[in-house]
Amino acid sequence: MLTEILLCICTVFSLYLSYRYAVGRPEGFPPGPPRIPLFGSYLFMMLANKKYLHKGVLKFTKWYKSDIVGFHVGSFPVVAVHNYEGVREVLNRREFDGRPEIFLAEMRAPKDELLGIFFRDGPVWKEQRRFILRYLRDFGFGRRYAELESVIQEEITDLLDLIRNGPRYTHEREISKPGGYRVCVPNLFSPFTYNSFFHIMMNERRPRSEQGEVLQLIKMGMQFQRNGDDYGKMLSVIPWIRFIFPKWSAYDVLTEANKFLYEYFAKIVDEHIATYDECSERNFLDLYIKQMKLEHAEQQVDVYYRTQFIMGLIDFAFPAFTALGVQMTFLLQHLLLQPEVMKRIQAEIDEVVGRGRLPTLEDRKNLHFTEAAVREGLRIETLVPSDVPHKALVDTELMGYKIPKDTIVVPSLYAFHADERTWGDPQTFRPERFLDENGKLSLKKDVSLPFGAGKRLCAGETFARNMLFLLTASLCQNFNFTLGPEDSLPDLSKNFNGLITTPYDFWLQLEERN
Repeated sequence: MLTEILLCICTVFSLYLSYRYAVGRPEGFPPGPPRIPLFGSYLFMMLANKKYLHKGVLKFTKWYKSDIVGFHVGSFPVVAVHNYEGVREVLNRREFDGRPEIFLAEMRAPKDELLGIFFRDGPVWKEQRRFILRYLRDFGFGRRYAELESVIQEEITDLLDLIRNGPRYTHEREISKPGGYRVCVPNLFSPFTYNSFFHIMMNERRPRSEQGEVLQLIKMGMQFQRNGDDYGKMLSVIPWIRFIFPKWSAYDVLTEANKFLYEYFAKIVDEHIATYDECSERNFLDLYIKQMKLEHAEQQVDVYYRTQFIMGLIDFAFPAFTALGVQMTFLLQHLLLQPEVMKRIQAEIDEVVGRGRLPTLEDRKNLHFTEAAVREGLRIETLVPSDVPHKALVDTELMGYKIPKDTIVVPSLYAFHADERTWGDPQTFRPERFLDENGKLSLKKDVSLPFGAGKRLCAGETFARNMLFLLTASLCQNFNFTLGPEDSLPDLSKNFNGLITTPYDFWLQLEERN
C-alpha cells in the first residue's frame, strides 16, 4: 500500500514537473507554444507549417493574438517579431546585434569553428566587417564606381550573347541550349554576377572558357542554401542527429557543400599569400594579407588569420554567386505571370534608352517603373524570410516584454513584407505601390527591408540593387519572356525553403523583341 502511494506521488510530481517544463517561461516572456524535451517547440512549428517554418511561426501570432511570440527551438529560447515597428526595432538596436552559436553556422569551417562575418558578433566581427567594407569600397563595393559599371556592362553583354547564340563551351550546356533563346535559371545569371563581384575583390574575372569550376561552385552554394534552414533545421536543434541520420538531417550534403566552398576560396587565398609582394599590392586580398603579416609581426593573431580570411571571403562573395541569380529568377517568374508589367517596363525603356545601347545606372533616375518593379520583386519574394537570427546581448525589453540575455531574436522580414496593415494587398505583384501620383519613384513609399537594417544591414545592398536593375533593364530591353511548347507558368508554391528561399530550377524560353 505504501509503495503504491509513493508511486502515485512520484507520478503526480513527475507530471507536475513535466507540465511546468512544457508551459514554463521566464517572467515577462512573450506568449507562445509549449515545449517538449530535446525539440523545444520545433514540432509545433512543423505542425503549423512543415515546409515553411517561418510561416508556421507566423501562425503563432494568430494563435496567441500577438505580433511578438516566444518559444524554444531545441534548447534555445527564441522570440520572433512580425510587425513593422518590432522588426525595425530589432534591426536598429545594438542590444540585438548578437548572433547565436548554432551548429549550422559552426559546421561551415573545417574544425566546426564559428568564423566569418554572417554568424559572428563581438569585437572580431566589428573589426573584420569594418576592415573589409573600408577597403572593398575603394574597389567599388557599396558605391557608384565607373570602372565597375563598365565591367558589369561587359558581363551583361556576354550574358546576352549566351542567351542569343547558345553555349560556346561544354560546361555552358548546363545553363543554355544549343541554338539559343532557352536557358536554365537561376544558375544562368550566377557566373556573370560572380565575375562582377570578383572584379571588386581580386581585380580579375574568369573568361567563359574557364567557368566550369565556377558553375560547380555555384551548384555547391545553392546546395548549401537549399539544405540550410531559416530556423536552424533539425541539425541545429539536436546536432547529434547527424551521427544517426547523416542523410536525412542533410548533414552529408551540407558538409559536401561547405568542403567545396572552403577549398575553393582557400586555393585563392593561398595563391595570393604565396605570390604576395609588399611593394606591389594587386587587389583587396593583398591588403588583407598585409594586415595579417602586420598583426603576426606584432604577435597578435586573434583577428586576422588565414581561416578567418577564407570564411570572411566566402561570406561576402556568397550572395553574389547564389542570391542574386535567385532574386532575378523570382522577378522573371512574376513577369511571366503578369506580362503586362513586362510590357510596361519595355515601353519605358524604349522611351528613355532606346535599343541602340544597354541601359546604365545613369538611366535609373528616369526608369521609374523599372526600378519600382525591381523593388517590388525584392519585397514580395523575401529572400531571407527570418533574416539571419539575432541574439540579445543583454537582458532587455522589446514591445513591452522582457527578453533575457542570449535569447535568439528573429525579425520576420517575410511577415512584415506580407502584412496587410502596411501593404494593403501584399500578395499582389504591383510595382505601382512605389510610385507617386505623377508616376515617379517615391522612396518614402518604400519601407521594405529586403536587406535588413542597422549594423547588420547587408553590406552588399548597393551592389545587389545595381546588378538587379541593370540585369532587369537589359533583359527586358532585348527579349520577351515566353513559354516553350511543353512549359507551364511558374508555380510559386514550389519554392524551396532553406537558408534562403529559392525557386526550383527551370528552363526559360526567350524571344527577340521586334
